[in-house]
Amino acid sequence: QAAAAFQDGQPLIIGTILADFELRKLELGEVCAWLCMFLKDSKGPELSTSELEPPRPSEGLADVIAYTKELAEQLEVEMDVNLSLMMLDWTQHKDITRIAAWIDPHMLGTFVKAVMRVASYLDVVKEVLLGLSEYQSHNKLDNHMDMLLGGLVTNESLYLRLADY
Repeated sequence: QAAAAFQDGQPLIIGTILADFELRKLELGEVCAWLCMFLKDSKGPELSTSELEPPRPSEGLADVIAYTKELAEQLEVEMDVNLSLMMLDWTQHKDITRIAAWIDPHMLGTFVKAVMRVASYLDVVKEVLLGLSEYQSHNKLDNHMDMLLGGLVTNESLYLRLADY
């Protein structure tokens, strides 16, 4: 039943993770990062080749990613975490120049689109969590719009100093 709320993005996997109460292990930023695994264009650039080191997932996020990949393997679906790591970095630092270090500047719009898609997914996740009476996880997702969008479109973020990277 939890899977039925999602129109795309591997609803069986998302629904299973939610129904198994795996989000209890995650903070808001980590939930945002996890949801990036299900975006249509989730295959991001390889972050390990960059000078800027990507963030390390917490133990809880690593567990949920491993469980997600296990479920995906059963469905013969490939999952990528590079975009998830970029989203995790965004929620931790709110620095678009860090994101620009991993992707070509002309692709920043794609990242902004991913942020908007995650915000949309979170609205659906919150509804499903209420249906599951999972109030603890639901409450952690409050203020998700501020976390995701705050700092994204400001005077400073519009002017990247790419010469620094």
